[in-house]
Amino acid sequence: MSETVIVIESITPQVSVTFSADQGPQGGQGTTGPTGPAGSTGAAGPTGPTGPAGSAGATGATGDTGATGATGATGATGDTGPTGPTGATGNTGATGATGPTGATGATGGTGATGDTGPTGPTGATGPQGPTGATGSTGATGATGATGPTGPTGATGSTGATGATGDTGPTGPTGAVGPTGPTGATGATGATGSTGPTGPQGATGPTGPTGATGATGDTGATGPTGATGAASTVPGPTGPTGPTGPAGETYPSQTGNTGKYLQTNGSTVSWQTVDALPSQTGNANKFLTTNGTAASWSSIIDGGSP
Repeated sequence: MSETVIVIESITPQVSVTFSADQGPQGGQGTTGPTGPAGSTGAAGPTGPTGPAGSAGATGATGDTGATGATGATGATGDTGPTGPTGATGNTGATGATGPTGATGATGGTGATGDTGPTGPTGATGPQGPTGATGSTGATGATGATGPTGPTGATGSTGATGATGDTGPTGPTGAVGPTGPTGATGATGATGSTGPTGPQGATGPTGPTGATGATGDTGATGPTGATGAASTVPGPTGPTGPTGPAGETYPSQTGNTGKYLQTNGSTVSWQTVDALPSQTGNANKFLTTNGTAASWSSIIDGGSP
């Protein structure tokens, strides 16, 4: 069964088109009658209720579009009638000119917030970031309570006798006691060791830098030396570089005009380009294929197929 393409260039508003598999060939287009003069547009009356949708009549020939009359005032919108049965979908007509954009309606109220969706799975832990800079030292905490006194340690050995301290002030003279017996003279104690050397004093501040001395005069430029003689002995030839790898070999180009190069992953070969059929003498036709070969077909624009 041959395929039929129908192009609808224009259609009268409020007219539907029904196609049937049993429909016979379409009759030729009738002669378009002359367009009558456009009458003045009367005031729009109130819109009546919408009646039930009648059956679609046959589509008449499209007449020339008359001049557009002035737009009347819009009447009140009537009640919406019941929806008629859905007709068969017709071919898409040509797109009309875009009308002016209507005024923006008022913004509707915000809808209620929907329930919170389930929590998605926890993503993989990212790599550990670099260690941050060390924070400043916190304030010193309060001193804790004094712990219990530990047991008394063993008495250490008696140290060497230290140097004799300064003589303290003379106390008041006590009452004269009875004279005791003269004791034996004790042995002279050992001399104490010399105390450690005190710490070195802080270094004094550095004195101010002296003023920079004046720069001396620049000496006279010496004469330019003589140019050396050009060498006539060529330098030694560098070593020969290693031989590069062998390049890819292409198949012969003889007899392969207009073909393209293709590879199957191991072998390179010339292949014929699957080009479009000739466009000469095929103006306003469309390209089709039967699954093997491409060809041009005519577009049916009204009349018999």
